[in-house]
Amino acid sequence: MADNRRVRMTKKLIKDAYLDLLENNPSEKISVTDICRIADVNRSTFYMYYEDTITLRQDIENDVMEQIPVLSDMPSEITSDEQFVEILESFFTYIKENDRMFRILILQSDNRAFNRRLINAVLRKYQVESQANNRLLAKYEYIFIVSGVIGLLGAWIEENYPISAKKFSEMILKMGVKAAEIENSDFRLH
Repeated sequence: MADNRRVRMTKKLIKDAYLDLLENNPSEKISVTDICRIADVNRSTFYMYYEDTITLRQDIENDVMEQIPVLSDMPSEITSDEQFVEILESFFTYIKENDRMFRILILQSDNRAFNRRLINAVLRKYQVESQANNRLLAKYEYIFIVSGVIGLLGAWIEENYPISAKKFSEMILKMGVKAAEIENSDFRLH
């Protein structure tokens, strides 16, 4: 039991050191030596848990993905707009409560991989019936909506959460409904 606690504490020190460095440096400029110096651990200790900084970042991202309320707590079927807003609100509240982590993972210049993982996780878990007649169109519809939410989320974080998580969730719902209305209309580009 003590060993597990020690392992968790050591990994936390390494992860925190990496995040500290990421706040001011692009990931490709961060070395294992830098991380070990900040975490006050030996390189051999680092390599006991991680192959390199890429596997370290993946471990941090996995931790975040596992704790996102929307990905673990959401029912398989949503029956009302109120339920959807409530679920989104818990997701956005989680992001706000973990501000530092999401500023680094979503806003940082080398964030595309994490954003893509986040989009894929949401798409895999919440396949809702699309009105699109073909699978490729349905896939693009999902990517458009989730990518839009990620973009809005980035702006919300950058602007230090100017509206509440509930209002932000209601706005996302309205925009999603509007997008669906446009998709289902006879609007065509000629």
